[in-house]
Amino acid sequence: MIRSLSFIQLFVILTVGYTGGVLLYRSIPSADFTLLVQLYDQRAVSDGSPSLVYQLLSVLSFYIVAAALALSGRTKWLVMMSGALKSVLFGLSSAYLLADGLKMTVYAGWWFPFQLAATLLVFFCCWPLPPPFYLKQPKKKKFSWRVPVLFAAAGLIVFFADKIVYKLTGG
Repeated sequence: MIRSLSFIQLFVILTVGYTGGVLLYRSIPSADFTLLVQLYDQRAVSDGSPSLVYQLLSVLSFYIVAAALALSGRTKWLVMMSGALKSVLFGLSSAYLLADGLKMTVYAGWWFPFQLAATLLVFFCCWPLPPPFYLKQPKKKKFSWRVPVLFAAAGLIVFFADKIVYKLTGG
């Protein structure tokens, strides 16, 4: 029961974050969100192909921030904010792309599924890092980084699959 409760918590954070990003874009129509969208996914803003190093840094930054926050006992409660920030940027970028005139078939077939999978993998990576507030952790049990690293590796696989599909669709 406790595991399923925290799993539901992940989807609630994802939904609220995505909706918050869309509402942020819609509520401030005069603001230029190009810089934020460019930090999230540079391909969404420019027609050119950004460098692979920059794209890898933007993907891995969420995992690195989550792992860094999990190292200290004082900041462990902020780990899920890394995933929440990714879902807000996901919603903001989605609204930006749709308002900018991206074709719905390209959005629904390429961008949305891969970004959703990448966001879910960040959440799944953040999930085992801090113990939920309602779970007591035994003091003697040593934490294993294997599961978060596996989710980060899966995030890289999704990233490269996204790049392949982007190239196949003419990006």
